[in-house]
Amino acid sequence: MPKLITKRDGNVVTFEPAKITKAIEKAGKQTEEFGLEEAKKLTDDVLDIIIKDDDFENLTVEKVQDYVELALLNSEYKITAKAYILYREKRNQARKPDLFKFRLNLKPYEYPELEEYKEAIQHSYWLHTEFNYTSDIQDFKVNVNDAERNAIKNAMLAIAQVEVAVKTFWGDLYHRMPKPEIGSVGYTFAESEVRHHDAYSHLLEILGLNNEFEKIEEIPALIERVDYLTKSATLAKTESDRDYTLSVLLFSLFIEHVSLFSQFLIIMSFNKYKNLFKGMSNAIEATSKEEQIHGLFGIELINIIREEHPEWFDEEMEEMVIDACKLAYESEEKVIDWIYEAGDLDFMPKHTVKEFVKNRLNNSLESVGYDRIFEVDEQEVEKT
Repeated sequence: MPKLITKRDGNVVTFEPAKITKAIEKAGKQTEEFGLEEAKKLTDDVLDIIIKDDDFENLTVEKVQDYVELALLNSEYKITAKAYILYREKRNQARKPDLFKFRLNLKPYEYPELEEYKEAIQHSYWLHTEFNYTSDIQDFKVNVNDAERNAIKNAMLAIAQVEVAVKTFWGDLYHRMPKPEIGSVGYTFAESEVRHHDAYSHLLEILGLNNEFEKIEEIPALIERVDYLTKSATLAKTESDRDYTLSVLLFSLFIEHVSLFSQFLIIMSFNKYKNLFKGMSNAIEATSKEEQIHGLFGIELINIIREEHPEWFDEEMEEMVIDACKLAYESEEKVIDWIYEAGDLDFMPKHTVKEFVKNRLNNSLESVGYDRIFEVDEQEVEKT
């Protein structure tokens, strides 16, 4: 007879046959088929099965329940056997992980793999005050032509507008996915968004663009993007977990992973090709790395939800995602055209930027199991 048994949590404890009797008796009483004496006989049947098992020294709770099920099926108590099987299935379903199910205890984590996203942001910690922007002011005022200056100004306004529009999303994550390990990632991301906000507020200040920011309501491309971004975020306010999943998907794929990256590319190209705006490029590079982490985390959440609730990812969901992706590109294309309104940049043409955005959108779709929808000029993408 085995002396030890392994529980579901991995702990090894003393094997107590009396607990088997208690469980069988409880099942019999609920169906009113038998009581304690018959439960003891059925326990003996279970113990006989255990002893005949060549691997009985590695006994687990799950195995014992299998043996109880077998003993009941081999007995005359078919109603109890059926009830026991249904009860086990119900308990198994309840034990399955679900991102949307509240968990009170801190440990053990159900999703320990998500910790790496929190740690990645913590390790990338930066403040805009770490960078020197003195030369950037000179570059903006003197070292660029009018078309280049306008592109920088518009790209900065576009970035700042997104930072303001919908960046409270991650801080609210725990309210819908109440797991401590997920909440800690969301709160860490929310803190990084505050640092991004501070950085772009400072850059607008030193470049003298505060008054320009007040004119955003007069810029159709930006207002249209605000409307698009806001609609994506409103799904987060519904009570439906499926709708919230769609909100996470749209936010992660098309806002975090795409909406700022064309502007990042444009501004950083000045440093890459003309050795200008070094301070701004440092801040933008730091921001882009963190936005990439945010997007990847959202993608992992979606892939977890797809495993836990595959029924949500039907044709209707796919159609909504594809439509949203097309809308995202239309919105970004108009913003890019507006950024380049004063003229193209020979070192980073807007055609190249548009191909870059299409490629990122394709990659985003692919990362959550959907097909690429845009034809992309790979030669242009390689230039980025």
